[in-house]
Amino acid sequence: MINSNLLINNKNWQRLVRSWNSGKLPHALLFHGPEGVGKEGHALELAALLNCIAATENGSCGSCPSCKKTKSFQNGNVKLILPLPRGKIKSSDDSSEKAFSESSLKEYLELLKQKEADPYFPIRLKGANTILINSIRDLKHDLSLSSVNNEWRIILILQAEKLCIPSPEAAHSLLKVLEEPPEKTLFILTSSQPGAILDTIHSRCQNLYFPPISAQILQERFIQSGVDTVQATIIAQISGGNVRLSQKLIEKATDLMEKLFLLLNAFFSSDPSIWNKCIDTTARLKTKDISQMEQLFRCAVLFFRDLLYYSATNSDNEIIFKNQMGKIDKLTKSYPEADWHSCIQHIENTQNYISRNGYLPLQIICMILDIQKSLRGEIYEPFCLNDWTPV
Repeated sequence: MINSNLLINNKNWQRLVRSWNSGKLPHALLFHGPEGVGKEGHALELAALLNCIAATENGSCGSCPSCKKTKSFQNGNVKLILPLPRGKIKSSDDSSEKAFSESSLKEYLELLKQKEADPYFPIRLKGANTILINSIRDLKHDLSLSSVNNEWRIILILQAEKLCIPSPEAAHSLLKVLEEPPEKTLFILTSSQPGAILDTIHSRCQNLYFPPISAQILQERFIQSGVDTVQATIIAQISGGNVRLSQKLIEKATDLMEKLFLLLNAFFSSDPSIWNKCIDTTARLKTKDISQMEQLFRCAVLFFRDLLYYSATNSDNEIIFKNQMGKIDKLTKSYPEADWHSCIQHIENTQNYISRNGYLPLQIICMILDIQKSLRGEIYEPFCLNDWTPV
């Protein structure tokens, strides 16, 4: 294998290897699933396998000249197609090379180096919003030529949904090649938005779904790399199986925990200044990157989940915030009538309202007040249709 840090999806990989070994590999594959689950990494592994000179039953050797070139994106038989900026392209007949300025080419080469080191790293060029028809026309020309050493040619189309966004021009051009592919040519499309891809392309590809990486696998990976057990558990839970996101969260774990404790202090405090700090922090997160705000709220949900679990079992077996057991024990004893489940609902509802552009300061204040009401054991009776029935 060319990437030792890729978490292999054994089910999909064994299916691909069996197809290859039996000579029944389809000419086009679509790897789809959420962001950060290794679709592109698996595509590169398969590309390496096809031309590896010392392949094993489970994959490429990772060390032969062909494997090394594939990993470093220097293999002439591996063509990379992805969204590009328009640059100096004036018409569909121009070469896709005109998409690159001196600065964007430098950016692109640096992104490839990062991708070589990390199979989960996303290659995203500034100003690149679509796969240009120019790239597909260049591809057709390349396919009309002989391959290097008569080896397999692998076409990797990353962010394949961008074939159709904002227009399906490139997708329609690609269809003609997919209908009659040259011999010893494999197309691998990867996408996190397969619904945006034309049905006609779907029908010409064998689809493989890559699900989110399990929290347990992520947790074990981080612990093995020396990450604190509690941090590893929290990050694994809130990353949604996205390896790239979990890596970024590990790097910012301390900052995330500081913001979490500010939010928790607001829940258990009547001090308006703490509430205002909470509002300011959440507002900055929403403005900067709403996903960071959502991660913070998910952390808060996990903490209240611990309170709910401990209040019901008096056990720490399934506690996530084990380093906060003293506070968890104290809070459950201080609020014996608390409705912890309602607290979780208040946090989740507030996150949804803010994500839909609800007025943030009001939503935060209402969340704090609702949680404090639930801590006192008060149950809010919602309005229902019967309330409007005349007596």
